Amino acid sequence: MKIGALLPRSTFHPLLQHDFLQGMEVYLQHRGVPVTWFTANIGFGTNAEMVMEQAEKMLLEHHADVLVVYADQPAVSNIAALAKSLNRLVLLVHNGAKYMHEWEPHPTVLSHTLNNTIQCRLTGIYAATLSKDAAVCTSFYDGGYSHNHALVQSFADSGGSVAYNFVSQYKVKEFDSTPLHHFLRTNAHVQTLLAVYNGDLAHCFLQQLQASDVTEGLQVFASPMLLDETLSTVHGHLEIPFQVSGYVPWISSLKNSANELLKTQFTAYTGRDANLPGMHGWSTGIILEHIYNTADTHRFRAREILLTLHDVTLDSPRGPLHMDAATHHMMAPAWLVKTNEAFEPEIIGGTDNTAQIWQEIVNTEIQGVSSGWINTYLCA
Repeated sequence: MKIGALLPRSTFHPLLQHDFLQGMEVYLQHRGVPVTWFTANIGFGTNAEMVMEQAEKMLLEHHADVLVVYADQPAVSNIAALAKSLNRLVLLVHNGAKYMHEWEPHPTVLSHTLNNTIQCRLTGIYAATLSKDAAVCTSFYDGGYSHNHALVQSFADSGGSVAYNFVSQYKVKEFDSTPLHHFLRTNAHVQTLLAVYNGDLAHCFLQQLQASDVTEGLQVFASPMLLDETLSTVHGHLEIPFQVSGYVPWISSLKNSANELLKTQFTAYTGRDANLPGMHGWSTGIILEHIYNTADTHRFRAREILLTLHDVTLDSPRGPLHMDAATHHMMAPAWLVKTNEAFEPEIIGGTDNTAQIWQEIVNTEIQGVSSGWINTYLCA
């Protein structure tokens, strides 16, 4: 099987493309699936012409059977049109930090995201069961994606009220959460934060908050990337005197055989512990294996590949993985976690019924003018 892979660059997470690619490689190697790889770097996903040029090379020169594209939807519309003409499958992967694009669903595109808007919507609903007043905290970068709206709107729809908005700079050296601390100090009834951050910004946010004098009784309900369990390993030790909780797509301590296999094989292959991008790549490999195993049925024709996925459940480290036939998006469970003082997450709940939340998101009509970054989330 020939696989073309268009991979991103990320300054927030420098190993993102490598961990994702190696996750795919190690799974398919472990399963004995013969693969010829063609790869290209597409930067932050902002140059649609360059991304299209690389896609044409993969599909028309290398004759890839499947094209894996790590990019958000705006950069992929032209590729989707080309793939439709060729009846070749585009396997679109990203964090799922944006709502569906106007060209979705598409007859030759399968989206395998980390479903961040689903998890943020669930977190907002959960937060509203525990508190009715909150301050929203995000960065100029992280706040420019739909997951922020999903978190805040679901909190409001569930009876919560936003008392304050704190939008920070997106560079650590300019990060200053003093205005947030002042608000909390002078508004003692607000002890809940809805927070959307990633990488070093997430670490800086937590570090400044833990050193403040406003932590007593504080609850933080977080986006999935703020709950990334590698934050303290990569960016430095944390001692959090407050609880951070929220829904995430995956956690390394999940007790299932698929997750244990991922952790063993990924470490043996890379010398690093399995992480979120590695898991995403591994799970993408599971989909690619299904495509390879059913090739006699579809002969790599995209529409027929999608038909083979209609009633299939795949065993992934996240839990059962299946396609929502109406939108061509892959669905998986969402896991509710909370952290201890050392910022180690523990599973305290979860749901398999993410398809219902996804349908609510799909049916959501955004009122008024909206805007957002064209960068693929985490790629800046």
